[in-house]
Amino acid sequence: MKKQFIISLLLLLCTASGFAQQPCKIHGTTDGLNDGKMVRLSVAWSDNVLDSTVVKDGKFEFVVPINESTTQYPLVAAYPGMNDINLPIQVQLYAEPGADLRVTLSKDHTKLFAFGSPLNMIYKMMTDKYLEKMQKVIALRTAAMDTNLREAERAEKDKEANAEQMGIIKFEQEFAEQNLDNIIGINLFSERAVVFDKKDITRMMTEIPSKWDNHPDVIQMRKNQEIEVKTAEGEPYIDLTMPNEKGKKVSLSQYIKKNKLTLVDFWASWCGPCRASIPGVKRILEKYKSKGFGVVGVSLDSKKEAWLKAIKDLALPWPQMSDLKGWDSAASSAYNIKGIPFTLLVTKDGTIVGRNIWGEENLEKRVAEVMGD
Repeated sequence: MKKQFIISLLLLLCTASGFAQQPCKIHGTTDGLNDGKMVRLSVAWSDNVLDSTVVKDGKFEFVVPINESTTQYPLVAAYPGMNDINLPIQVQLYAEPGADLRVTLSKDHTKLFAFGSPLNMIYKMMTDKYLEKMQKVIALRTAAMDTNLREAERAEKDKEANAEQMGIIKFEQEFAEQNLDNIIGINLFSERAVVFDKKDITRMMTEIPSKWDNHPDVIQMRKNQEIEVKTAEGEPYIDLTMPNEKGKKVSLSQYIKKNKLTLVDFWASWCGPCRASIPGVKRILEKYKSKGFGVVGVSLDSKKEAWLKAIKDLALPWPQMSDLKGWDSAASSAYNIKGIPFTLLVTKDGTIVGRNIWGEENLEKRVAEVMGD
């Protein structure tokens, strides 16, 4: 039934193409918001403001020309202020030729959608399902912190939340794959590929229609895939040379050649999950260091003071290095790092035997396999 609904919407998309580059009109209303405020229309995930207008009698309008800048990414109509869940008062929408969209800006986040075209119907269906699943995760995470529950019960709630979280990732992957023919699928694939299974990514890259060959996200994803292939398990690692915490230039190769197996831990002082993973890495190091296991930290920090403070506060016992360039670090481009924590396991001969292994249990299992334990 769901697939039939998506197919019907895609048929409507084909019909909509008959409007041949007619502008998209946005008819906006405000709910419980003041007149006289500026509403801005911009391209999502950018500083590109397309237009702005003042709310009058609870209404505002935009006429959007159809071109690459207005159709390669979603647009955002934003009113100053925050909504009832402390997020910006804004609607994400998709401009389509000849469409007449209806938009409501309100502090009630459940009203922040665009209606009136096939793409926006698909986007709302996706978002509704995502929010439904995320509410389950939030409820389980909240229960996992309830001190009235026994420790075993809290652990079980946390385990259930992790399973639901993985279910969200699976939903996003499947939704993106079903919609690669439209811009929603392309945008979602590009944004969330970092958490998709590598086999799914490889398959989906071959399924992208040729009409998207010149889309910036598709071009970048193909470049990223080339890096992934070059730095996959079984391939030689790429050496990195950066200053350590004392300002001395050091290289990964200095440490890798000394150990039977080296964990390269890409992290940053501001990364909560990175900091949370440190105790587990310490336990694994303590257990296997006598057998030739070592760790090297590569920070994606940009502020030296914060980096040094984190090293001290976390009492990190392993060597550290950073070029202090944040996401522009040489490490990010060398290994296509889109999120941290990110890890590599490298043997003494320089072969990658583990890439981005998540969780203490999974990491220790792989270390034990390679160390022959």
